[in-house]
Amino acid sequence: MVLAVAMALASVFGVAAIAKLTDLDGLRRAVVGFGLPTVAAAPLARLLVMGEFVIALALVIRPWARGGALGALALLLVFSGVIALNVSRGRAPACHCFGGLRAAPVGWSTVARNGLLATLAGFVAAGGHLPWLFAGLALVASALWAGLAAGRGGTVRAGMLAPRFSLPDETGRTWTLEDLLLGGRPLLLVFGDHACGACAALLPQVARWQQIHDERVTIAVVSGGARPAQPVAAGGVGPRRLLADADRRVLAAYGVTATPSAVLVDTERIVAAAPAVGAAEIGDLVSKALQPRGRSTIARRAVLFASAALVPAVTAACAAGRGIRLITPSKEPRKEVRAGDGWLCDQRYAVCTSAACEPSPKDPGIVICRCAVQNGYSFGFTSCAERAPTHDRLVSTFSMQNTTIFTRAMTCPTRARWANCLDVVCRIDPHNRRRALCRCKSVESENFLTFGGGCDTRTCTTVIWSAATQQLPGVAEYKSGMKSLGYPVAFPDACPSRSPRVTPPEHRIESAT
Repeated sequence: MVLAVAMALASVFGVAAIAKLTDLDGLRRAVVGFGLPTVAAAPLARLLVMGEFVIALALVIRPWARGGALGALALLLVFSGVIALNVSRGRAPACHCFGGLRAAPVGWSTVARNGLLATLAGFVAAGGHLPWLFAGLALVASALWAGLAAGRGGTVRAGMLAPRFSLPDETGRTWTLEDLLLGGRPLLLVFGDHACGACAALLPQVARWQQIHDERVTIAVVSGGARPAQPVAAGGVGPRRLLADADRRVLAAYGVTATPSAVLVDTERIVAAAPAVGAAEIGDLVSKALQPRGRSTIARRAVLFASAALVPAVTAACAAGRGIRLITPSKEPRKEVRAGDGWLCDQRYAVCTSAACEPSPKDPGIVICRCAVQNGYSFGFTSCAERAPTHDRLVSTFSMQNTTIFTRAMTCPTRARWANCLDVVCRIDPHNRRRALCRCKSVESENFLTFGGGCDTRTCTTVIWSAATQQLPGVAEYKSGMKSLGYPVAFPDACPSRSPRVTPPEHRIESAT
């Protein structure tokens, strides 16, 4: 029995030492997070890893097992004292007990877990004497650990109302739960910690999810700790909506006991799934969030390729974000404006500037695109009367209403298939009336332009994007019409130089319908 317990302890300390060794930077941050001096972080981290290796080795060598057990007992008591001190002061730094594998905020359940391990170490150190005493202590520690962990991790369960919060993001803007749900999309809260190496490694993927899937699900990162998380390595693009939870109160409210993890909240503020732990489970949760209920195969696949959601840029705040100078519109804005060979109409329409599409199963010349439903001014070459929306019918036209400061125009240089959605008939999606399914014309060419793809030109040949030719039909008319109404518009910049630019600055990309 003593040998079996010693082997189990050796396994725990060995795994912990190896995990810490592979993430020394995170371990150093964790040491500082517990309130120890920064200058002592590096030597203490190395000393801790070395100590755990020595303890694990001693426990597997019979003559040294008692000494190894005493070392384990001493280390666990020190750990427990430091953790209890922090928790009693209302602090919950990341434990980093197993390196970047599970950087969970500490709590009283952590103290109880250490108590169980200390009991096992005491049993080995006592040479197996007083087995009933140690068995009783182990039983009590196990019950406390299970109870405290359940009480902490069960705070949020599927079907419950998601706890409210108010947190600042990387720009200083304060976000509430209600703000994040305003778009009428499910909300995926990804929880991390500034001392968690696995969390930092996941952030680039979170940024990609935001680029590709924001049309279907809002994704925000809640980063625990006094210091903001480092989004990605230098030169990379970090995620948006990176919220700072300095005292980890939100992590605690959502029952987060390990990071990275994630919770899915539906549009009614009901927790749909909680929590997913680790990158693989979070990826599965993203797929779940994107999976519509009762939709056609075409719609389901289109959702998986859906490009970034574009928030309406009609308020002064959004205009200021893009550097647009708003001119006071006329007191009686016109409902329709003749512009060149087309019309600018103020009515409900579908906009497909960043939509991903799927081939029609019946007509090879048609692709089905999932587009956003908007109200406001848009341009098309048919009259406003012809485009007038009915109960479930509307027309896809061009506007900049759903672009943001993050929107970029991408040129696809390779010959590939794309969708021309200008002036095509669409039907409201019965499962989500904010979306429309549009029957767009299938086109094959090179050097076409799209607002989809997140500047990743590899998607030009793997996704059928709603796009436009370099002639950008209707753009000049749209600009002049909006200007005449007192709403001059600014267009997205082209993608960075790694994605080919199209035209000189005076003809900067202006449409992707």
